Amino acid sequence: MKQIKYVLPILLLGNLLCMMDVSIMTIVLPEIQTAFKVSLTNLSWTLNIYTIVFATFIIPFGRLAEKIGRNKFVFMGLIIFGIGSLLTGASTNLVLMLIARTIQSIGAANIIPTSMVIGLEISNQQNRHKIVAALAGVQGLAVALGPSIGGFVSQYWGWRWVFFINVPLVVLDLLLYPLALSMRNESKDTLSIDWFGAGLSIIMLFSLSLGLIKGNSWGWHSTGILGLFITAGCSLILFILLEQRLKSPMINMSLFESRNFDGAGISLVLCNFFLGGMAIIIPTFLTRVHGESELHAALLITPYSIAVMISVIITSLFVKKINNKVLISLGFILIGSSYYLLATMNIDHHYTDLIIAAIMLGIGYGLVAATANILAVADFHGSKLTDSQSVANVLRQVGMVLAIAVFMTILSNNIDSAKQKTLTYSEGQVTALSLPAKSKAAVQHRLQKKLNPKNTNVAESNHSVKFNSIHVSRETIQRLSQKVYHHKLQIVSQKIKVPVSKVPLSVKHQLKTAVSQAVQQQVHKKAINLNGQIQLVINQIKHHLKQQLNHAFLKVYGSMIWLPFLSLLVIPMFKFSREVLK
Repeated sequence: MKQIKYVLPILLLGNLLCMMDVSIMTIVLPEIQTAFKVSLTNLSWTLNIYTIVFATFIIPFGRLAEKIGRNKFVFMGLIIFGIGSLLTGASTNLVLMLIARTIQSIGAANIIPTSMVIGLEISNQQNRHKIVAALAGVQGLAVALGPSIGGFVSQYWGWRWVFFINVPLVVLDLLLYPLALSMRNESKDTLSIDWFGAGLSIIMLFSLSLGLIKGNSWGWHSTGILGLFITAGCSLILFILLEQRLKSPMINMSLFESRNFDGAGISLVLCNFFLGGMAIIIPTFLTRVHGESELHAALLITPYSIAVMISVIITSLFVKKINNKVLISLGFILIGSSYYLLATMNIDHHYTDLIIAAIMLGIGYGLVAATANILAVADFHGSKLTDSQSVANVLRQVGMVLAIAVFMTILSNNIDSAKQKTLTYSEGQVTALSLPAKSKAAVQHRLQKKLNPKNTNVAESNHSVKFNSIHVSRETIQRLSQKVYHHKLQIVSQKIKVPVSKVPLSVKHQLKTAVSQAVQQQVHKKAINLNGQIQLVINQIKHHLKQQLNHAFLKVYGSMIWLPFLSLLVIPMFKFSREVLK
């Protein structure tokens, strides 16, 4: 059997590519929306379908890999993922992209859980914690790096290369794969597959993921969402009852008798939830509220990606030397502190607070994720090891999906409130304008359309609040000039004591020219004055909206500060025995 040092880089590359595509699209959605000319709501399915299908097939694929052969299964997954990446980049409409993203996610579900088991099985017990930390760490790093790399690639090569770039890397991995991992005569599990349990797990995870992701847009109390949650709950109950009675279940339920596994599972859900809170909101916050380019926004969140990587590496090296209670506790405390900084930061002039908070979050995530991943597998070998990895990967995805549901719901409500407050503010500002009632109504109507709280665009940009300058038509000026001319002509006729018809043509011509010039100057002057007033009000409204949106985004973290500290209650669940890590 090949040494782990030859196998690990191949597994790491596959994991990196698969997990990066969970988040890499977030930064290029506006470009794809422009190219496909579809609504952002419909386009969001390109993100949702990847997450849902990936989470849905992890458990059955973990068992299927044992039946086919793990090495073959991951190799097949790389091929499927590469094809999906190529098709995604080449997509010309939304339907084709959704199909391609589904293919991508099926390949990722082949690769992720099984590659972890391969790494663990060919390593010795002493190095197990390093293998877990490396693979889990690169997964967290990939999710964090996704928006950064996506922004950089799209800036210079276009959004299609965000997906095309996977293809040569997958080909490289496929070429090296047979040199390190044999696909001949590998051991296989002869037990039958629990297809009914597989079906229940697919229904459960699909319903749960779809319900959480679409709850905010469909309505949490809607029939569709309630139906999905009921379906997920019933499927879970049936799955548990079935698995307890089978000789070869899809998931060995005795996993949950391990305190380490239970505590690690909850910790993985929580830390990925908190990581998702950064990855989901901050890129949109920087680009839509503060007007940063995708590339600059990507660079600003890069320190948090680097912090994840460094934290995971250091944690894996010291996990046997430092009490694990300290590592996990410190991780959650750092995450809570980073959320406090995010909630209270002022980035009107600089991004120092954001960078510090991002680094703290990355370090905190690494401390929790690396330690929890090691403890999750510490008690298991063989098929139980496969099951533990399948469940652990599902729980990571559940954490990310929960982040989408919770953070986007809170953010959406906050933005609705921000828009309503700005509308109220704008009414007072427009009322104070020296404009005719009709013009005031037109300005207010335009603002209501721009700031409608029911607008489906979650991150309405403050830069979208614009108003065309007032322009008086030539016909209107001519009517005004004619009216003033006739009035002046009457005055002239009375002054020289002749009827209007007897006023000399030369006088009429001079009068008409003078009146026309005077009216044009007055109208122009008044238009400049009114446009200046309107522009001043619009600028004030834009500034007010920016402040309100800024508060709306940061308030999300303020409402979540308590949860990382509450997460410390998971610590007593662990059985922190040194023996399980040796």
